[in-house]
Amino acid sequence: MKKQTALLLSAALMTSACQSLSADEQSADASDAVAGYNGTGVEPPQELLLESGRTIGDIRFPVGLEVNAKKTIILGAGESSYGKIISSIRADSELVVKFFRDQMPNEGWTLISEFQADDTTLTYDKPSRVAVLLIERGSRSTTVRITVTPRSS
Repeated sequence: MKKQTALLLSAALMTSACQSLSADEQSADASDAVAGYNGTGVEPPQELLLESGRTIGDIRFPVGLEVNAKKTIILGAGESSYGKIISSIRADSELVVKFFRDQMPNEGWTLISEFQADDTTLTYDKPSRVAVLLIERGSRSTTVRITVTPRSS
């Protein structure tokens, strides 16, 4: 009998403690917890972002990107270069997409189109050229195919 009384008393105390917090107080506590949360969210933590590496022409690549020299053709130099770059990197395709979204504008490119399905296609332009980036998710690495062409007038 004493055990039943003790259990009932404990249950009553817990229920009254839970009821003492109003719905507003509970949501305020939850919003404070969410506002102070520094873990994963929409933006990946800084340590997961890809570092900026070398450039080919006026396109910057993430560190670790390997260019397939046999399949790559680059004509011209710097601001007037064009051609096809085939490369791969051992990184999540979403991070690769984020890298190019962040870096291409820094090199003077303007995003004019983005299409996401299994793979992501980013289309950028400059006054005299257009760049199409196809970022393909793979099982062990991400393939990046970049085609830069002169803009037809």
